[in-house]
Amino acid sequence: MNDEGRPDDRVTQEQMHALGRRVRALRESLRLTQDEFARRCGISVSFASLLERGERSPSYETLLTVARALEVPAAELFRDGPSLDAQDPSHARLLEFARKAHLSRAQVDRFIAVGYAMFGLEPEHRARAQRPQLCSVEGCDRPVLARGLCAPHYHRARRARMSED
Repeated sequence: MNDEGRPDDRVTQEQMHALGRRVRALRESLRLTQDEFARRCGISVSFASLLERGERSPSYETLLTVARALEVPAAELFRDGPSLDAQDPSHARLLEFARKAHLSRAQVDRFIAVGYAMFGLEPEHRARAQRPQLCSVEGCDRPVLARGLCAPHYHRARRARMSED
């Protein structure tokens, strides 16, 4: 704050630049051009460019429109720190999905197990967490997706069943 009780111009400018960088990172994570982004927001391309460079201060309504266009909660526009990587909007979308679907803790755990199986990752071992059920195919130690099978074995069996019909 300056002597008049108003925000310091330097601080405000830094915040505007941070907001602009965040908007650009979110836009790029969705693979939107500035033109597509501007169209979604109902703003001009030049305003979108100025916003991303931190040279314009958007109104509250514009911020809400920008957040909606970027498919994130408005608070996401103001995040700072290590969460500024381009992948972060996906994390927010996963959280939003879990909330909208009213997933229980068990369902979230299963959803995560499916993700580990899909991407061939080893599940994190936590002291409290139960070890996920493993695929029933001998020699396979991947987590179960469905019907006692991991993702590759489940889909292989499913394709075999479908070709029989």
